[in-house]
Amino acid sequence: MAEEEGFEPSEVLPSTVFETATIDHSATPPATQGIAQTRVCCQAHFCGQTGNAATSVPIKTAAGFTLAGQGGYRTCMRIRSFLVASLCLSMAACSILQGPTNGQGQTFSSFYAQLRRQAQAKGYNPADLDAAFKGKPAPLFSVTKAEGNQPELVRTFEDYVGAMLSSTRIAQGRQNMELHADQLKAAAAKTGVSPSVIVALWGVETNFGKSQGTQPVIPALVTLAWQSPRSSYFRTEVFKALKVADQTGTPTAQLKGSWAGAMGQCQFMPSSYLAYAVDGDNDGKVDIWNNTADVFASTANFLRAKGDWQSGQAWRLPAGHINLGGLKLNNRGLSSAYPLSDWEARGFILPKDIRGYTEGSKLRYYRPEQGGPAYLLGSNFDAILKWNNSSYFAFSVLSLADILAQEEGQGGS
Repeated sequence: MAEEEGFEPSEVLPSTVFETATIDHSATPPATQGIAQTRVCCQAHFCGQTGNAATSVPIKTAAGFTLAGQGGYRTCMRIRSFLVASLCLSMAACSILQGPTNGQGQTFSSFYAQLRRQAQAKGYNPADLDAAFKGKPAPLFSVTKAEGNQPELVRTFEDYVGAMLSSTRIAQGRQNMELHADQLKAAAAKTGVSPSVIVALWGVETNFGKSQGTQPVIPALVTLAWQSPRSSYFRTEVFKALKVADQTGTPTAQLKGSWAGAMGQCQFMPSSYLAYAVDGDNDGKVDIWNNTADVFASTANFLRAKGDWQSGQAWRLPAGHINLGGLKLNNRGLSSAYPLSDWEARGFILPKDIRGYTEGSKLRYYRPEQGGPAYLLGSNFDAILKWNNSSYFAFSVLSLADILAQEEGQGGS
């Protein structure tokens, strides 16, 4: 997805756990004056009197009834128990009716009402927001479940990359490069992004356009805006999605995509669509759902404009034997980016046949598996991270691009 789907575990913000209202049985429940007086009388009778004296103290309730002796005490306690139980049931019923809350204790209905007001203040028609829910606003719990089960987070490196580089995906990648050669060359000519990279991203994101997602985009984004720790980001995407629907003439309920709100064959977030999607065949429309020319042109435009793609630069180099002293890695084995000169100071030797790097070129160290090979990754790896902030995803896309490029005689990606 362009910009926001998978995240490195060290950078992942934990999904908000839905919380239902609970009753604090240690707290004194709110009460009417009459109930309070009855409670005080019962407690005074129980705690303040002992032995036979307890049977001789009359207890008068706020309702005017006199309860005398032990029978009165037991009756009073029954009343108290009944009232407390009734109150607990009432509070539980309110909790069920209100539904779950987010990390700030806000129910979905309260959040949605606020969002409608904000949409109207920004010039959007709240009715379009309602229409996305088909008139019945409610959170999509399938979205919250998917957020915690992203393949980038639950699979091993070997399993993830192996699935992305399957023989079927490679074969289909070859076929599509041949089938769409003219459109791919046109996109590459304008941006410097090679056809193999465009097709690799297309193949990994949506299986070459066949799996664009079936979630209603706006309800998915509203759900994430309500419960995600990155609420402000997804809230903005809700408004961007309303704008996309307006610009494309698509009814809001028909805007479909991934659980995170990514759309089309290249899985652009609404903000990415508005910023980077382009008309690839000059037909006056920008259609990333059905028009491959627009899909390819938009993909390449994102990598060039957002990712600062470096045409012809090798994306990975063998790290060799370098000094890792003091180098911090995240739990996927990826470091921050440092200038080539820093890596040379650690013992790295740039191969003589590698072009496109200067002393100031930034590279990251990466060893995704203990005991496995290690690499230095250049700026084109970072360009894919800006598309999807997952090292597994970026490594898979560029590895697939290399395979496709070699067969097409493009050289490396």
